[in-house]
Amino acid sequence: MSKIYKYFGEGVIDKVFAKDDFCNVKCSYPKDYNDPYELFLAVKRDLLPEHVAFYNEVISELPQFPTSCFSQSPIASPMWAHYANNHSGFVLEFDLEKLQEKFEGNPIWEVSYRTEPHPNLTQILARAAQTLKPRHVQELRQYTFVEAYFSKYDEWSYEKEVRFVDTLGVTTKIAEKDILEIPMSCVTKILVGPRASEEFVAKSLDVANETGISWVKQVIGKSNPKPYFLDATKTAYRFENGELTQVDKLCISCTEPLIDTDEQCPWCRVTEQHADNAAMNNPFRLLERAGLLEQYLKKQGELG
Repeated sequence: MSKIYKYFGEGVIDKVFAKDDFCNVKCSYPKDYNDPYELFLAVKRDLLPEHVAFYNEVISELPQFPTSCFSQSPIASPMWAHYANNHSGFVLEFDLEKLQEKFEGNPIWEVSYRTEPHPNLTQILARAAQTLKPRHVQELRQYTFVEAYFSKYDEWSYEKEVRFVDTLGVTTKIAEKDILEIPMSCVTKILVGPRASEEFVAKSLDVANETGISWVKQVIGKSNPKPYFLDATKTAYRFENGELTQVDKLCISCTEPLIDTDEQCPWCRVTEQHADNAAMNNPFRLLERAGLLEQYLKKQGELG
């Protein structure tokens, strides 16, 4: 994993690039996240009540740190829908290694997705509750911190989330919000959504030119369920193996990437004659011309 991605709505682009040479990313506290189970560390039901009480005492002391969420993928459709104004916003690509160098000491780790509590948690809790030794309690505190900030229920696995947690206080308060000011040297690309307005496309191109980062726009193709991207010169890219890679073979008519040896995608190979034949052979059109379509549909409705 060399790149990570952050989703934004189009309305915040001026705030994101408000400071020269920096990209502003808002941080939130886990208690304010959209998953009500954030920081809810489930445990197995067969624990002794004494252990549960001790566990509750430990997790009640977990600190709330400013946290920002990234993704390993720029093509997660639910992410575009939820966080980028239904595919009309944008995504920023970051160089993970440079981020880790810049904010060394603050964890930037992948989130683990679970269907049940981690099995090690029960053992660590039991040892800490039984011995009451400071080193065992500290081990439990450290373990619950990692579980709290870097684990989620499996239903969220489509996010492929990576989290930055500000344990060292590097964020800045701007308008009562915790902002992580990321140097532009860590930002490599802006990816614009397929439903972005022409005005926003132009604005994002200006931002890319002014900041020196690459620019691409996502395109929803017809021949492949995975989207692709076009830059300003109509060069195409696909997201594969964790990165955007250039596609050499494109449909000569619509620029969609090809996965076979043909010069056109299946949709562009359809001629007017193909369309006419399909319409002529459509049984519903035949029923309509015979005046029987409404009767047929009514009968089907009664059966279904």
